[in-house]
Amino acid sequence: MVKIELERELENRCVAKVEAIGGKALKLKLEGVRGFPDRMVLLPPKGKHISGDGRVFFVEFKRAKVGVTSRQQVKWGLILGFLGFHTYNVDTDAEFDAILEDWK
Repeated sequence: MVKIELERELENRCVAKVEAIGGKALKLKLEGVRGFPDRMVLLPPKGKHISGDGRVFFVEFKRAKVGVTSRQQVKWGLILGFLGFHTYNVDTDAEFDAILEDWK
């Protein structure tokens, strides 16, 4: 029997990758709000470190092959996109690595 990895295991590895490049991946728990992405990723500016040039994106982690995106999660993805933020659904290390590489 193949064990399907827990979402938090993937999430913990991805947080470590963000921190390794000088960023933060904050866990957000908003009281009374359902479906908001799991992590807000804050990255330093590219090149010179200038105050106010940091970068932000959001990540919803899912268990590979079994995770389902809820209606509330889809709604928040649309809202954040409308506001100009990128939101990603991630279920593998390779997906997260590709996203992080694009943001480096």
